[in-house]
Amino acid sequence: MIGRTALHFAAETGDPSRLVGRQVANAGFISAYLAHGKDGAVPVHATPADFEHFRAAFPTGRALTHVPSHQPRKLADHGGLFMPGPALVKRAWHRRLIGRGRYSLTGVTHAMASPRAQDAVRDMLVAPMASWDALICASEPIRDLVRSLADGHADALGDIVGRKPVFQPQLPVIPLGVDVGSLSAIDPAAGAAFRQAQGIAEDSFVALFLGRLSYHTKAHPTPFYRALEMLAARIGRPVTLIEAGWYYNPETEAAFDAAATSFAPHVRVVKADARDPAVKAAVLAASDVFVSLADNVQESFGLTPVEAMAAGLPTVVSDWDGYRDTVVHGETGFLIPTLIPPPGAGYEYAWRLAAEQDDYDAHVGVVAQHVAVDIPKTVEALAALAAGPEVARRMGEAARRRALQTYDWPVIVRAYEALWQELEERRAFHTEEEPKPSPQVADPFRTFAGFASESIGQGFKVQPVDAAEALLERLAGSPISAMDARTLEDGRALVAAMRRQGAMEMQQALPEAAVSEAARTFRALAWLLKMGVVERV
Repeated sequence: MIGRTALHFAAETGDPSRLVGRQVANAGFISAYLAHGKDGAVPVHATPADFEHFRAAFPTGRALTHVPSHQPRKLADHGGLFMPGPALVKRAWHRRLIGRGRYSLTGVTHAMASPRAQDAVRDMLVAPMASWDALICASEPIRDLVRSLADGHADALGDIVGRKPVFQPQLPVIPLGVDVGSLSAIDPAAGAAFRQAQGIAEDSFVALFLGRLSYHTKAHPTPFYRALEMLAARIGRPVTLIEAGWYYNPETEAAFDAAATSFAPHVRVVKADARDPAVKAAVLAASDVFVSLADNVQESFGLTPVEAMAAGLPTVVSDWDGYRDTVVHGETGFLIPTLIPPPGAGYEYAWRLAAEQDDYDAHVGVVAQHVAVDIPKTVEALAALAAGPEVARRMGEAARRRALQTYDWPVIVRAYEALWQELEERRAFHTEEEPKPSPQVADPFRTFAGFASESIGQGFKVQPVDAAEALLERLAGSPISAMDARTLEDGRALVAAMRRQGAMEMQQALPEAAVSEAARTFRALAWLLKMGVVERV
């Protein structure tokens, strides 16, 4: 019987107002899976506190099963673990302890520009991954990047150890999803009310940018401002830009304001905080076109173009990474050509990051400064939509259909479940793989055995000292005596047993598996000897 993949959950930390696509995508997937996944209880892999956070954050009529995150053996009952990111290596080493074939691991890519995210891919080459694991890629360009990272690292490892390792996990492409139904149902009256409240002229051509406003981690605004200024001169009617999102920080907002004044003086800029769902709906309904000229290597997919498509807007976006997958040029919108320097021109920036002379934000920012988005082609695309309302309407309808067919959450959830079934079928031939030691989860009493004079072994024999019981009570009253409270309780039980049965002796050597089954007894014996409650005989 195929089990149900457990969802790993850890509550987000940090400022909740600084939303990023990863957070929105992960929360959206959980809500969608609870709503559209196959019937039955949903297992949640979390700490007890995070499990309660999950229950509060995602109210559902479904039954939820808590799979404690510190008990990986319980994952074997479910057949799989889904991690909301690419970091699978630690989990693979944990799984090795109970047998690699006991369950599958699935992760998903988000931004793949950071050294941490890229190392998560490279490290899979030297971890006990399997062909029944998968790293879901949100777009074809991201899959190409993952393959390139893995191949480059495999070549380097082959030069060092004489054998090129094989990248084991599957790399399916499953995009991120949106709630097309709610976005398609936005009331046009909300847009009219927004335009009226903001004093936007009836004949104004309204372009919308929706999302995080950051020139160094999302999209530099200057090319967009210049394109809008040129558009205003070309079409001879008012042009309004709605910047709907959240600024990276106050300094960024001031920089955007100054750039708009300098490069688009004849374009009116209206600001809106689209973290409010009602505001988000209003700006989508108020706009004629969605525009995002993303130029940053941190951009891996882009949810906001898909949201705009679902709302029936034509889209003008840069031909960049995941945007290339979502927008069909000439059908649902326009892809604007991009250009970067040739390979070999960026080693200085790579070294600055590696030497920690630049932090990650500075690195992606300086790289983005050298990604060109074609301004004249942007103007042409916007002018075509401004001059042809019928073209814009037709593209918007095509965009909504594509969003419904490809990016609606029920479609995405079915793709995930089909993948998990495929992995289960692959794993079925390997369920009896033997457990093996994991250097990532090493027993400290094995690792540091050489530090001590000896270990408890054959011939070890102890008995309680006089007044051992009274000493145990005094130890119980000392806050520094037993960091693991169970050791104190086990020690009491062992002393009581020795009072009844005499000295305790280890008469024969035991295999490690047998020691593991009696681990608490061996730990308690060592603690009793440490505290002088027992003595060697």
